Amino acid sequence: MALHTPLYDWHVAAGARLIEFGGWEMPLQYSGIVEEHLTVRKAVGLFDVSHMGKLLVDGPSSHDFLDRLSVNDVSTQPGRARYTQLLREDATIIDDVIVTCLSPSRYFVVCNAGPRPAVLAWLEAHRPAGVRIQDLTRTHLCLALQGPRAPELLQRFTPLDLAVLKPFWGARVDFYSPPRGAPGTGVPVEVEGWGSSLQDSLMAAAAEVPGTAVSDGPGFFITRTGYTGEQGFELFPPEGPGRRVWAALLAEGADLGIRPIGLGARDTLRLEKGYLLSGQDFDGRQTPLEVNSAWVVKWGRPFLGHEALEAQRGRDDYPRLVGLRMADKGIPRHGCRVLTEGAVVGTVTSGTMSPSLRVGIALASVDRAHTSPDARLDVDIRGTPHPARIVRPPFL
Repeated sequence: MALHTPLYDWHVAAGARLIEFGGWEMPLQYSGIVEEHLTVRKAVGLFDVSHMGKLLVDGPSSHDFLDRLSVNDVSTQPGRARYTQLLREDATIIDDVIVTCLSPSRYFVVCNAGPRPAVLAWLEAHRPAGVRIQDLTRTHLCLALQGPRAPELLQRFTPLDLAVLKPFWGARVDFYSPPRGAPGTGVPVEVEGWGSSLQDSLMAAAAEVPGTAVSDGPGFFITRTGYTGEQGFELFPPEGPGRRVWAALLAEGADLGIRPIGLGARDTLRLEKGYLLSGQDFDGRQTPLEVNSAWVVKWGRPFLGHEALEAQRGRDDYPRLVGLRMADKGIPRHGCRVLTEGAVVGTVTSGTMSPSLRVGIALASVDRAHTSPDARLDVDIRGTPHPARIVRPPFL
């Protein structure tokens, strides 16, 4: 049976079209994918992505533990978030994750919904004594507030000056009903030393001010991250307060054009920016080199899978993940074959009609010999070849 986020009943009442994704029943769309997509590009949208895995890693050696499993450096600076990938010994990707330092001995790891059991098992298999791992996926929401007007909306609820919170940084915010939160005049709340227990470390809430707090004791953790390429934040309130935070943002953002946004638009938004989708652009068989992620690898340090990845880099014999832009009205889809003069040289991993560009775009795994910018490629769409050219993501 599929899992449900705490907002499931809200989605049903709102008439969302629901799908199963990563073991969860999630909203695909409300008013329509194109309309929701353009809302995020032009104004602000709110996503329930509480199906994402939310893991708390705690203990004196937690940094060394995570740093050894990560292709990217894991920061020891409180509030700093890093995008990275977890590899097996053969350098194949288990999942891509964001690791945020809460203190040098406490980290918050956000992973994808489908691979969450595998990520947990992998962490547990390598966990040293004294490190604890707590799965907060079912007790905390993840709400993604995304779009050019997202900072303006969130600023109405918090005295923290959001302008000082740069991309891939996190902070605890106090979240009050407007006008208590505006304008922002505060500074980031220090996250080091949060909480005396694992459960407290993500909220460390200040004393509730009666009649003003939307949440239960108004603080929770946010990061300036997202999956759309727009300005935005991901909010991690506990379950009960999270329902009220969701409702408050939608109500207060009406004048800014806010809408609830489903996973359909989330997919088209991320593809326009060339962001990878776990389970689709990589499915457990690819290495970072094969999915255009060498930029995230810090080569001059040890990590699990380093030796195998270095060997592959030296051979330089692996397929490449490239961007394709259609030259006609064809719409590429996952699984479509990529052709050169009728011969199969690759496969589309993600494809769509870009709502912003009104042209078909795709990510495709293509044989190394056919990835030059002047390569003549076709995408086989239902038995008919459609011309495409290689472009460097992002598409928009």
